[in-house]
Amino acid sequence: MAEEFVLPQPQRSLLSTRKEYRDAFERLIGLAQCELRIFDSDFSDLEINSPRNYELLRAFLLRARNNRLYIAVHDCGHIRDDCPRLLNLLRQFSDRMFIHQTEGEAAGAQDSLVLADTLHFVRRPVQAQPRAVLRLDDERESQGMHLRFSEIWDNSFAAVFATTSGL
Repeated sequence: MAEEFVLPQPQRSLLSTRKEYRDAFERLIGLAQCELRIFDSDFSDLEINSPRNYELLRAFLLRARNNRLYIAVHDCGHIRDDCPRLLNLLRQFSDRMFIHQTEGEAAGAQDSLVLADTLHFVRRPVQAQPRAVLRLDDERESQGMHLRFSEIWDNSFAAVFATTSGL
C-alpha cells in the first residue's frame, strides 16, 4: 500500500505586539527554503542588525546557491548607517541579495511584509501599528502577498550596493 502525502493545513495567527512580529520574522527566515522577500519602511523595527538575525540570514543564504534575499525599503538610511552586519552579508552574497528603495506609488505603501517562499508570510497592514497576521503553509493567501511585493519591487530601484561605488 502506497503512503499518502498529506499537505499541511494552513495556519493563521494574529499578532498584537512588535516582539511577536519580530519573532515571526525570525521564524520565517528559518522556514525559507529558496527565497525571502522583505518590505519595510526602513528596517529599524526588525532588529535586522542583531547577531541572531545576521546568523539566520547568513544560514539561509548559505543553505543553497540559488537562495535569494530581496529587500525593499522606503528609506535606506538605517541600513547604510546602522546595519554593518547586513552590509557584510550584501558584500558576501552580492549575487543573491538585493536591496531596493521604493519610488513612485510604492513610496506611499504603509504596510510591512515578509514572505518565505510561496507558502509563508507575516504582514502588518499599517506599519506604524503593532498588529500583524502570520500565515503558514498557505499558498493561496501567499499568492496575493507575492503580487503585493512584486508591485512594490517593480516600483523601486537598486539603492544599496556591495561596494561604495555601487559596482
